[in-house]
Amino acid sequence: MKKEIIKVTGAIINKGSSYLIGRRGPNEKSPGLWEFPGGKIEEGEDPEDCIKRELKEELNIDAEVGDLYTNYIYEYPEVSYDLYFYKITIFSGALVKSVHDKIEWVKLDKFSNFNFLPGDRPVIKKLRESLI
Repeated sequence: MKKEIIKVTGAIINKGSSYLIGRRGPNEKSPGLWEFPGGKIEEGEDPEDCIKRELKEELNIDAEVGDLYTNYIYEYPEVSYDLYFYKITIFSGALVKSVHDKIEWVKLDKFSNFNFLPGDRPVIKKLRESLI
């Protein structure tokens, strides 16, 4: 049986050396795990439009989408995720939580204190390596 592939975007939003991350709320899949904001690409939507929509829905911000930072497929036992992470260069609006029960600005060297979704770990590794 062929595994389903779900296309998902993630936002890398930084302020100085801190990055915006959110903890999945109790009504979400994988509650309590941390992630970069973002979500599933809808039928007929391109990744850039998806990340803009998701950031508006999840955080109530209007974002200017920068370059694609990385794209990879992450395999879970039942499903595969085709992940597109974009740099968000500028955003406007006050951050409001809707799907996350917590959002925080965190420095990369403190990421090990947070339990991230497994699918976000490769992008965290790349961010760390880019600082070396």
